[in-house]
Amino acid sequence: MRSSIQQVRTFLSSILILTMLLLAGCDGERSVSGEISVTSDPKNADIYLNSVLVVGQSPKVFKHLPPGEYTVELRKEGYARSYQTVALLEGRKASIEMQLNRTTGLLLVKSDPVGSEVVINSEVLGTTPLLITKLPLGTYDVTIRAVGQPELNRHVVLANRKPVELTVQHPPRVAVNSYPPGAEILVDGEFKGLAPLVLDDIAMGFHKITAQLEQHDSLEQSIELGSGLNDTVEFNLTKNSGTLVIDTEPALVQVFINGTLFATTQPKDGVGSISQPLRIALKADREHRIQLVRNGYSSASLRVQTAIDQIVTKHEVLKRIFVYDTQITTQNEVIKCRLEYKLPNGNIYYERYPGVYNTARAEEIIEVKAIALEDESNRDARRLMEQSNIMLP
Repeated sequence: MRSSIQQVRTFLSSILILTMLLLAGCDGERSVSGEISVTSDPKNADIYLNSVLVVGQSPKVFKHLPPGEYTVELRKEGYARSYQTVALLEGRKASIEMQLNRTTGLLLVKSDPVGSEVVINSEVLGTTPLLITKLPLGTYDVTIRAVGQPELNRHVVLANRKPVELTVQHPPRVAVNSYPPGAEILVDGEFKGLAPLVLDDIAMGFHKITAQLEQHDSLEQSIELGSGLNDTVEFNLTKNSGTLVIDTEPALVQVFINGTLFATTQPKDGVGSISQPLRIALKADREHRIQLVRNGYSSASLRVQTAIDQIVTKHEVLKRIFVYDTQITTQNEVIKCRLEYKLPNGNIYYERYPGVYNTARAEEIIEVKAIALEDESNRDARRLMEQSNIMLP
């Protein structure tokens, strides 16, 4: 019963206020002369009198109000509601200045490990775990900093008073050094770079880190990485090899080490010249098979063993396999040879024996025909080819 009476009173009060506000715009005498002036910081807040929305926003003056007690409420998006009660006497003026406070969100920042600085708008607000209660609703870029760790940047939106939780994990960082420097660093078999370097892109957990350097024994270490861990891994590599310095005659010879192609010797002057020296690191105290291969030459094979830091030099000459491919019949003789080229005037330039060249004149040539590899003249060449094939890797 009391509740119903109170609802009726509120309704009648609302009707009365609305009536007074409507009358405030009319001319002539008024029976009431109270006045309430409402200002706010910030401006343009919606005004409610006794819970009734009034047309207009702050600042605003309400005239011709009947005496009595009024509750003024201001509402503005992004701000908490503000209330103030005023007792208006007949014929008096009341002024109300109201401060609106921004609506703030709740942001809980956690990090693993704890103790990281939380920075928002260039201001350090504290260390994790940290509950921030004074941020107005909106969008923020949050920076989390820890000693020895790269900064972590996160984007958060505070849309209402519902708590927002931000949790970050600082990735592990591992500094890897090798002595001597320059070793290839592999993590679980994947190449990461040359030492010294910092690994900051590997997941937490167990990993195998390997260091490999030419002419040195490879080393491996197992580590367990946790969040925010700063660790250092060092490899003291032991030299394990000597050096073979080899040149070939001619150049452009393929060099195989223990059955694997290592390199091709490069000309020092011309293609048929002695090659530039080729340096090859060989693991010490064991025998290595060196094979030399070039098309048109007999293959060569040798065994080489070095001690640590020892330099072994080799000069290898490959025997040319001379294949007769042409028979030239002239007025004077039959010539079996290797054809070099035909001149525009019809003359033929040929190699009669290895390194011996001559020219058959066009006017003396009776017949030119090809000679097959199976010809009796190529018997020695076939034998050398068979021997070379046996020695091929």
